[in-house]
Amino acid sequence: MKSTSQFLGAVLALVSFSTPAFATTLFGSLSNFDVVNDTGEITRGFEIELEGVNPADIAFTFGNPYIRYGDPTLVDTGTATIVRYASAFGGSGWAVGTPIPSGPFPTGGHQCFFPAYGGDPNYETLGGEHFGIALNGNPTNTIYRWLLGDVSGNLSPAGSNVKIPAPVWNVQAPVNPAAPAAVQAVIPALPKEHPEDLFGEAIWVKVFVTEAADPVELHHLVPGDPGVPDGSEPAEVEIEWQLLQDGKNGVGEVDSGLDDLAADSESVTRRYEFYKYTGPYDLEGEALIEDAVANPSAVGEFMGAQNAALNLAPFVVPEPTTLPLLLLGLSGLAARCRRRG
Repeated sequence: MKSTSQFLGAVLALVSFSTPAFATTLFGSLSNFDVVNDTGEITRGFEIELEGVNPADIAFTFGNPYIRYGDPTLVDTGTATIVRYASAFGGSGWAVGTPIPSGPFPTGGHQCFFPAYGGDPNYETLGGEHFGIALNGNPTNTIYRWLLGDVSGNLSPAGSNVKIPAPVWNVQAPVNPAAPAAVQAVIPALPKEHPEDLFGEAIWVKVFVTEAADPVELHHLVPGDPGVPDGSEPAEVEIEWQLLQDGKNGVGEVDSGLDDLAADSESVTRRYEFYKYTGPYDLEGEALIEDAVANPSAVGEFMGAQNAALNLAPFVVPEPTTLPLLLLGLSGLAARCRRRG
């Protein structure tokens, strides 16, 4: 597996141009995050399914010697790549597993790995893991799953997926290199559990955004860092509350729109916070409340967050044999969940 130290630094991808006023840009993405074991059972692995991504697009992965599962394997499904972290299994059973947390706990986004490498001193009993990938591409959808193991050494998904949507980025470079780039970020709703369902599970989302004249560093993309918007400044609040539900008209995704950055901006950072929807549904499963401010009882506990940053290199018209590079840092899933009964 390729160097994790390289992975923690950056990922570069080629930028392609076409002739219209704006040209679609292909870019790389990088994410690393802590995730809490909320399954109610000892887990034996974890999967990250990246739709629209080939194994060759995966530049680096976070693994050995930092976490108990070591390096992952890559599984090509034909339409997606699954990054699978898994315990070894032998005559004495499973070698390692992620324990059940004793209760809810906050995570700063960079804690659940061995303390010898800067992780939490209680990592082995904490009940969470740290995973990460760097891509030369942009997945159309990202799904996270815990894996359970049986007595015969087989792994299977642990019930429902980890319910934290991941953003999909789109960047368009102007023909005039002096003009600002246009950036779009889209967060999809949680998908329907069954094909015959009319609606998916509803959740609430809050969105904060900030731009900066300097590139964002990966290790700063954690909750509480001054570079991550949290709504403390009114200008940072992009969306105060929005319902997010697959199948419901007008709330199937959160789309920032394709907006120009400020002329002096080198980066844009977004923080997405997710909360449970505890309001009523109709008989078909459609959420009936869309105003969280007027109905605070419909807002449940905090589910987790995505911190995502886009760093822009200067855009220039390339020579026929030379393409500029775009550096994208996408980081931070910080989730905290209660142990299931």
